[in-house]
Amino acid sequence: MDVMDNKSFYLSLLAMAVVLYLLIGIQEARGEDKIKTTCRLASQILVNEQRVCVFVGANHTQYREYLPYDAGECPREYKCPYRPNEKPFDLKSVIKSIKDQFRK
Repeated sequence: MDVMDNKSFYLSLLAMAVVLYLLIGIQEARGEDKIKTTCRLASQILVNEQRVCVFVGANHTQYREYLPYDAGECPREYKCPYRPNEKPFDLKSVIKSIKDQFRK
């Protein structure tokens, strides 16, 4: 009887470890531990029934959000992932590259 109790104990311990591992993976996938910064709306583009919002934040952080046209205006501020020291960019070239993506 002791052998069966040991097996069930180890199986339940293994099951708890797997659940803990999955929960940690879900938390990392959500990005809850990543640093966020306040990004402000730099431009919004309407292309093919879709609104593209371009945001700029601290240390040249750049972020794009793709929304359906029916969702309304882009928000003026957005909490985006902090990506410091990205190369400075020209807003006109960013807009041109977005439009080129939709032409293909």
